[in-house]
Amino acid sequence: MKTVSVREMKAQWAEIEEQVARGETFEVLNRGKPVVRIVAAAPRRILKWEDHLATAIPARGMTGQEAVNADREGRW
Repeated sequence: MKTVSVREMKAQWAEIEEQVARGETFEVLNRGKPVVRIVAAAPRRILKWEDHLATAIPARGMTGQEAVNADREGRW
């Protein structure tokens, strides 16, 4: 992990950002004390759910329209 001051971080942001994207971690110091740690964001996981209809909650004997009407309870 590398350390930089706030001033260095502002002046060299483009270079620091590239290094973080490559996996480097930076600790930012304000007046010699660590205040922030900069790490690369974790990529989002893509959910693959092939059998989503098989695991869905079964309807309770209602049609879709009946379920919507019951949820709205006369509000519309």
